[in-house]
Amino acid sequence: MKRLNRLFTWGCCTAIAISVSTHSFAAGPLAIRAGKLIPINGEPIENAIILIEDGKIVQVGTDIEIPVEARVIDASKQVVMPGFVDSHNPSGMSQANERNSNVPFLSVVDSIDPQLDYFEDCRRNGITTAAVVPGNSTMIGGRAAVVKTAGQYVNDMLLRRDSGLKISLQPVGSSRMSHIARLRAELDTAKRAMEEEAESEKEPKSEAPSPSDSAKSGPAGGPAPEKPADGETPAAAAATPPPTAEESKEGLLVMQQLLKGEMPAYIYCETAMDVGQALRLIDDYKIKSILILGRDCYKAADLLAARKQTVILDPTLVFWETDPQTREDKQVIIPQILIKAGVPFVFQTDNSGIRQTLGSGFLWYQAATSVKYGMPRDEALRSLTLTSAELLGVDSFVGSIEPGKDADLVILSGDPLSANTWVETTLVAGEEVYKRSEDQKLKRLLEEPLE
Repeated sequence: MKRLNRLFTWGCCTAIAISVSTHSFAAGPLAIRAGKLIPINGEPIENAIILIEDGKIVQVGTDIEIPVEARVIDASKQVVMPGFVDSHNPSGMSQANERNSNVPFLSVVDSIDPQLDYFEDCRRNGITTAAVVPGNSTMIGGRAAVVKTAGQYVNDMLLRRDSGLKISLQPVGSSRMSHIARLRAELDTAKRAMEEEAESEKEPKSEAPSPSDSAKSGPAGGPAPEKPADGETPAAAAATPPPTAEESKEGLLVMQQLLKGEMPAYIYCETAMDVGQALRLIDDYKIKSILILGRDCYKAADLLAARKQTVILDPTLVFWETDPQTREDKQVIIPQILIKAGVPFVFQTDNSGIRQTLGSGFLWYQAATSVKYGMPRDEALRSLTLTSAELLGVDSFVGSIEPGKDADLVILSGDPLSANTWVETTLVAGEEVYKRSEDQKLKRLLEEPLE
């Protein structure tokens, strides 16, 4: 049988519905002998030892005494580095919430399913941390969470609850003008509520608002529209059921957290023109933000470069498009354009199967593609790990191999950016959550002859 590279084989694995075997987790200290250690926060170390206790890294170096009682993983002919970080993905949810376009009171935590194939694929591909974020077909899509990719229950996986509020500038059943107007109306409502609260603290408390006043509030506590906004279809307006009083109250509080800087916004920009709108929203409302770029947003590279803000790229990094004036086809290489403009970026995977291209489901492939087109290798590896962790606000826990951080590691058969390299073992909090030797999907695929 012909040898398969990991890109083709891992892609096939996602289509075979057989569970990966469970693993027994060892108690007590753990030591890993690494042929090559890539700590990310420093230079690679040959013949290194990582000592782990209670799921945390306690020592890293070449001259470390391994306790007698420690279990030892021999990776002396392999490469060890921090687990990869998927910076934006809705695939960890059991179902999307995009039928409701204005739902700041919702949280993905209530919809995360640890048994989904997405998390299994993450472990197989060396991803140990993921930001589960509502999808892009929404306006205010609820709160995201950063999770580990292994755990029996959601609470076992949570690393950062309410890590941000999803805002999308992709119109849902309306014109772009109407979509932005509705979004600004919600932000203005929250801003007015904050100002009123600040004033009320300076004055004697007045009487509570009448029930009739409460009935006039919209999804996040603002005025409820009596008819669809200009350009909005009646079907789109009807798709969002009215929230309960408790949901309206919670939604308003979430919007206020956003405006107070207590929570960032994941802002999705579908087109280049959306980038300008997003930057105006950020400036007007003083919002902390994480920008998620659609494929067309490379045209706003100069705007993004001026901000020097790390962005999340569309999973399709290289594609062809037709010039509307000359009708000539040209190849667009997004990493090359953004590198030249000086825009820092990280990656995300696409597991939806919609408009999926070669490599869009694999972080290592995206990093390798970026290196091919000019990204420094060290920077690409950092984007897979520590830069993404910093962007998500979890870098004190994950993203590099150093004492005090969680032992979320990936053991590779070779170069992290090579198509011939396999993930041999994935560890989350010092527990082996994936072993290639026990991957039943992979075994079945490799045992079947290719025709």
